[in-house]
Amino acid sequence: MVAQSVQSVETGPTLAHRHNWLSTGAIAVLGTGTALPGPALSTDALLNSLTPWLGARERDRAEAVAAKLGVATRHAARQWRSRIEPPAPGCSNPELAARAVRNAVADAGIGIGDIGYLIGHTATPVQPLPGNVAFVADQLGYAGPHIELRQACTGFANALMIAFGLLAQPGARPVAIVGSETGSAFLDPEALASDPGQIVNLMQMGDGAGAIVLGGALGSGDRLHSAWFGSRGLGRTPGIELKRDSGMQSPSGTGPLQFAHDFRAILETGRGLFDAGVAAAVEHGLAVADVDAIIPHQVSGRIGEQLAEHLALPPERVFVNANRVGNTGSAAIWIALDELRGSGVWPGHDTLVLGAEATKFMHGGFVLATR
Repeated sequence: MVAQSVQSVETGPTLAHRHNWLSTGAIAVLGTGTALPGPALSTDALLNSLTPWLGARERDRAEAVAAKLGVATRHAARQWRSRIEPPAPGCSNPELAARAVRNAVADAGIGIGDIGYLIGHTATPVQPLPGNVAFVADQLGYAGPHIELRQACTGFANALMIAFGLLAQPGARPVAIVGSETGSAFLDPEALASDPGQIVNLMQMGDGAGAIVLGGALGSGDRLHSAWFGSRGLGRTPGIELKRDSGMQSPSGTGPLQFAHDFRAILETGRGLFDAGVAAAVEHGLAVADVDAIIPHQVSGRIGEQLAEHLALPPERVFVNANRVGNTGSAAIWIALDELRGSGVWPGHDTLVLGAEATKFMHGGFVLATR
């Protein structure tokens, strides 16, 4: 009953976005960067590496899932040599995050020491405490202040809420934000035969990190001129969780962590989360028809055609790279933004970013003006 009443309030015409946080003004995009572990893995190459745990039925199912999701390649931090294993050397979550920040700092033409604040967001930290970002700082040799958000696909939006506030201070130094995921380390290959949901994780997810360096508003250059974050999950069961496998727990209550999905809930709420983002953009005075490109959360390689149909837009206006890197969770928006900026396809245009996260049904976004 609680979930139903909350849902009705959130979708009402006057109260739908009362709980969004809207950050206005403008901040400069100084640089962006990406770090992906190892070579791109085709579906065949990935499944070949998992031969000890895959029967013919599981392999056929995995190939069908990959085709349905439109994910042809992805990157993995682990080497699939044993059932439970850490990321390969140089591919841990902090190492990937640090590499992405270095690339973004180089793109900005500054040094690590010029960063005034470092913000990290991830759902797959190397350990709970100290925070993942503390190890990123170690990798970078960065001695300044840092903060971490334990969040997945909309971590970028909450990070921007902080960055907008920090950069409003006169003389504020640049803020670096990095999203990073190594979700493959939480997948147990032995679960592929008994839990079909783990096959979806395997085929859909990708590891990687993406970063952005932001500064005070400048008279020219790329800039973010609005951002928002909101949640529609009060009282609702999570759509995605990273939790203990109850069937494999020891008497002490410990066991391996793995992702669990409520696929029906995700399917039923996905469009609504994108709609909430579009409505937030309208609150900023920006209609979808006014932008030249849209970057949605990279949930699958099919999201471009699906969102274009839903919003009645030409498919070429929706930027997608999940077909090549998979769903990289917290890193997805920054990785896509870095690729889009590097492509030079839309100079002098506006790009609308629409993030969606099924953990507790959150949404967020921003508008990028490329000049």
